[in-house]
Amino acid sequence: MRRVLNVSRAAAPAHAGSASQYRADIDGLRAVAVLGVLAYHFGLGVPGGYGGVDVFFVISGFLIAGIIKAELEAGTFSLANFYVRRIRRILPALAACLLVTTVAASVILFPRDFQNFGRTVLAAATSTSNFFFMHRTGYFDDAAIEKPLLHTWSLGVEEQFYVVFPLTLMLLFRFWRGSVLYVLGAVAILSFVYGCYSVNHAPEKAFFSTIGRAWELGIGVLVAFGVLPTISKRWGREIEAAIGLLLIAYAYAFYSDATPFPGLAALPLCLGAAMIIHSGTGPDRTIVARVLSVSPMVAVGLISYSVYLWHWPLLVLSVYRFTDIFGAGAAHAKTAHILLAAASLCIGALSWAFIERPFRRAKAVSQKTVFAAGATVTLAIAAVASVSIVRPSWLQNWAPEIDAMQFKRAIPVKALGLSRAAGWASGTYSTGQSGGVPDTILWGDSFAEALAPGFVDYDQKTGHDVIISALAGCPPLAGVTFHERGGGEVCTSRNTNILKHIGESKIRRVVLVARWSVFAKTVVRDAHGRPTVYGNSEGGDGSGLESALDAVVHQLVTQGREVVIIGPIPAQSFEVAPAVAKHIAWGVPLPSPLTFHDFTEEQRQVLSLLSRLDAIPKVRVVYPHTILCHGTTCPYRVDGKPMYSDEAHLSPTGVAELAPLFNEIFSDGAHS
Repeated sequence: MRRVLNVSRAAAPAHAGSASQYRADIDGLRAVAVLGVLAYHFGLGVPGGYGGVDVFFVISGFLIAGIIKAELEAGTFSLANFYVRRIRRILPALAACLLVTTVAASVILFPRDFQNFGRTVLAAATSTSNFFFMHRTGYFDDAAIEKPLLHTWSLGVEEQFYVVFPLTLMLLFRFWRGSVLYVLGAVAILSFVYGCYSVNHAPEKAFFSTIGRAWELGIGVLVAFGVLPTISKRWGREIEAAIGLLLIAYAYAFYSDATPFPGLAALPLCLGAAMIIHSGTGPDRTIVARVLSVSPMVAVGLISYSVYLWHWPLLVLSVYRFTDIFGAGAAHAKTAHILLAAASLCIGALSWAFIERPFRRAKAVSQKTVFAAGATVTLAIAAVASVSIVRPSWLQNWAPEIDAMQFKRAIPVKALGLSRAAGWASGTYSTGQSGGVPDTILWGDSFAEALAPGFVDYDQKTGHDVIISALAGCPPLAGVTFHERGGGEVCTSRNTNILKHIGESKIRRVVLVARWSVFAKTVVRDAHGRPTVYGNSEGGDGSGLESALDAVVHQLVTQGREVVIIGPIPAQSFEVAPAVAKHIAWGVPLPSPLTFHDFTEEQRQVLSLLSRLDAIPKVRVVYPHTILCHGTTCPYRVDGKPMYSDEAHLSPTGVAELAPLFNEIFSDGAHS
């Protein structure tokens, strides 16, 4: 999923920043960047094409820095004029894209997806998309291919750069002019170091944060400030340009979804772009510059901003609505994707001709008018986004059975009307129906949250009060350090708090649940041999999960508690609720359910671990699959209703099917 996130473009002007004269080769370099991203997203055989975004960042840094530097040196720089140019360059095409995409999304996306889409519209309108998506990339969130505005994350990075960089440069020129290069160089180096560290320890921050990406823009800035010496010899510039192109080509051809990115892996792309830009500043154009300056390349470069704006929503909404045509594995998906790529170029050309270009060239408009218009458009976009979030039904009209479906995630425990469990970790609640003191705690990750309605129903039927402590991405494991997964570092302290309170409470039964198979892959050993989770990074062999689960089980048993572990819930290979909704709404054929054989193969390691733990006195394991699987398959519907909200988290309908399991959980059948 993560590599699909490389989907945006750098919003940069069409003219070179270090001089006022036009450089066609930079437009050609834009074409290299946009075509790489298109080829990657549409599956056209360029596995590292996502690196085109990084090329754009370098171009943007070079052009913007060149413009500001030249105007500051000439004493003509105006912050107001700079922002007017940015508004006219970026906002019209973006606003048109957001408007059209919102209309299409209201017709195509199902309720929950449309609400989430509204949140992304709001983030795009406020230039905070990168922060929005930074915190919404875990396994509990939507897949990347279901986020029509995911590509706006890079616009957020650039727009934040546009806010900070001019102000910084103005201050440096006024008070510390002699230190400009030192400051800019230091910022770029620190950002690069942060990005290289974070790509393994906090990959979402490395990918989305402005701090983690600033060095890429910074390379372009430093080139604009003349850090690289001029190469006077023609052959030297030819070699530099050729090496730069080869670096980009290498990344495009040999990088893949498995490449840790950005971090160090982004360096060849950025250096390649910088070398091509730098080599084109001499008196004679290099062979690479002449190739990049041919009319078709320049034409694609000119429309690249609009192409990037429109291509991703077009792809996402097409796949969402016509999965049987555009989805992975469809019979003619390759041809369909080629047509979509061509359509993206055509729509981009129309957007450039009728939206971008007219607004950029309009002269008889005052600064106040531009700012007022920009604010008005932004507020209008935010208003539409707010309606789609708060009242999506105002803009949609789905059948009642679709409106009633739960899409994407479990009902938050706090939405179940429960009382907060005093003294326990944040997000811990008590069913408290009988008014007694709960003697059972449900402790786990998002799977515990999904099962919470079943425990509430059980309490209403039996008067058996339960404490529920659930946090997405935070499994009930002892001695594990968490870095940026769901609750992130909060998970470590949270688990310590829960264990402490269990030891001090009258709890006698602890129910543990998590997506064990995920943590078998993500719990690894750090340099000191301690179990650690780094975001969504995999690499674990199961031993980390085994030792951590062993530790918490033995600690609880030593305290005299009964431990009930809920075994793995069969996970389908697709998003169940949307698949059922598409079947109802559009007659899309239903996918085949998970087979029992595939379930046991996938969970072999986990089932073996749980079988061993089940033999420990005062420990029991209950298995949902004994109820959810029948014969050779594990169905995902009952009476036509989806039993899952996504591919693995049970919907309320699915939880209701587990009623016999709750009787087993609360039975007094623990080993002694």
